Amino acid sequence: MEFEIAGIIVIFLITLAIGLAFSIGANDETSAPLAAAGTLKIRMVLIIGGAAIAFGTIFLSQGVASMVGEKILGPGIKYTIFMLFAVLISSIIWLVIGSFAGIPLSSTHSLIGSIFGVVIVYALFYGGVDPATAFNWDKLGSVVISWFLSPLFGLLVTYGLYKLIEKFYLSKKKGLNEIEISEKKFAWALVIAIIFAEIWVGANSAEALGILYALYSNGEIDLVTYYFFVVICAILAFLGLYIAGRYVIRNLASQLTDARPSDGFIIQLSAAIILMFCTVFYSVPISHSHVIVFSIIGLNIAQKKEVDYGKLGKMFVFWVLTFPLAALMAGLIYFGFLSFGFY
Repeated sequence: MEFEIAGIIVIFLITLAIGLAFSIGANDETSAPLAAAGTLKIRMVLIIGGAAIAFGTIFLSQGVASMVGEKILGPGIKYTIFMLFAVLISSIIWLVIGSFAGIPLSSTHSLIGSIFGVVIVYALFYGGVDPATAFNWDKLGSVVISWFLSPLFGLLVTYGLYKLIEKFYLSKKKGLNEIEISEKKFAWALVIAIIFAEIWVGANSAEALGILYALYSNGEIDLVTYYFFVVICAILAFLGLYIAGRYVIRNLASQLTDARPSDGFIIQLSAAIILMFCTVFYSVPISHSHVIVFSIIGLNIAQKKEVDYGKLGKMFVFWVLTFPLAALMAGLIYFGFLSFGFY
């Protein structure tokens, strides 16, 4: 009976991971500035964005997936299927709470926080492991630190990039005709920036692939099966953006019709650089939405526009609370599983 339940949970975890991959594409707003620019038809925008996400997922995601699915754990600890189940339940609940609160929370922060809570409960009540050695604290620390540094660097890179482009290019354009021609060039440059950004969004998205890698690491699936589901997740991310993401992109694009392509280019290029750096050099999962928010702030500061610090403060409080509250919720859920003999 227990074996049958375990098998059902594994199937459920794989199915949910694939569903999460679909939602990554469905909720991705990266291509919105390109749609707003009107350079390409919306269908082509969706195909380009989806293909780029799929490429990053298939070819560049293993570092982040292995970090989440194995490397942040201490020596000798492996995820059990019920640990992963508790992680997913907690992550989903916290994100739903954030949605009703109108706050764009990070699914990555929620996932890592849930992992933390589950592993601590496992160490204290079942695994016989010293909590001090339950994690690879260097790896976990680098992940958490990256959450604070990546938005900050997003702000700084955007600010610096705008100042450079403004000084050596934008300020030299005089008259409406020259400015219009310049912005048309940026609209095509934005295509490249969006492709670059979408590739690293796919590579850095830890939610689905981290769960799959954990199942591979604990022996539930083999390496060939893992890569098979990675490809499936890539396809679902493409379909998520193409089928459902169009509504998010169209909605945001309608609000960006007055935005200049040069602004979108600078923001997306800055965010992509941060994502690439964190993925390639440190394999840490970060929040793309958080980096984008701070990149917009950096651009507003550079252009001497007003920044709504009150709204930003509210978002920051939720960002900080995500990790501990997700950890507490996941820990309680997993403790409930342990109470019924499900390890």
